[in-house]
Amino acid sequence: MSCLKIIFIVTNFFLIITLPIANAKEPRQVTVATVDNHIITAQDVLNATNRLPEKIKKKPLSEIYPNIVNELINQHLITKQAYKDKLDQQKEIVEILKKNKDQIMAKYWLNNFLTNNTSEEKIQNFYTKYLENFKTFKEFNASHILVKEEDEALQIIEKLKIKSEFSKLAKSYSIGPSKKNGGNLGWFRSGQMVKEFEEAVLKLKKGKITKKPVKTKFGYHIIMLNDIRDSQPKKINDIKQQIVKRIKQNSLSNLEKQLRKNKSIKISDFKKVVQEINN
Repeated sequence: MSCLKIIFIVTNFFLIITLPIANAKEPRQVTVATVDNHIITAQDVLNATNRLPEKIKKKPLSEIYPNIVNELINQHLITKQAYKDKLDQQKEIVEILKKNKDQIMAKYWLNNFLTNNTSEEKIQNFYTKYLENFKTFKEFNASHILVKEEDEALQIIEKLKIKSEFSKLAKSYSIGPSKKNGGNLGWFRSGQMVKEFEEAVLKLKKGKITKKPVKTKFGYHIIMLNDIRDSQPKKINDIKQQIVKRIKQNSLSNLEKQLRKNKSIKISDFKKVVQEINN
């Protein structure tokens, strides 16, 4: 090692991140170590960090930084020795390198393709179509008291008839998780509740309570309809991730059809492949 000029520069990554915009550099522009003329950048360190097990990733970067950089130095030295021994000219290695090259090319091309297809403009266009096709439907806000036995439900209904407060009774008697909220289930739409519960809600008027217990697989419900409203389209920032995911799915589906069009593709039967290997 004495003949090698290894310069180890311990860089505070958090300082890099918080530098003023005028002085900020891309991670690939920041040198963290050099071995002779070979440069190891902050981007190399970040890439190596991303490949670490989740347990190690959780450690502070300042703690694992020296080990990562030293590992990258060792990797470079070993790779250099491999080239010196002409390992890259061996037939087996040539085939492996070609496959890896093909995989890397496909990966980066696909990444660029998806990035181009999820630009802000295309996200906005997708959202505009969502607004055009948005259909208004009813949403309901209801509270309930859930108990196991019908007799208990009937007793609670009698208490409600003499002006007992619904939320207090829910907190006292309900066995459902919404009891901590006074039985309030929040807003929901058709199809989100079990059939019997939904049918009972649809028959209620705002502010009214079911006259009889409603039986479902969960038990017996006393239901109060708090409010009804027309559904509203979600704001773009609230569904942006879903939009990006949908655009990517659609783009990949269309890409697959386009690439396979007019191509002669044959796939061997799995059992046949296994037989050939075993024979």
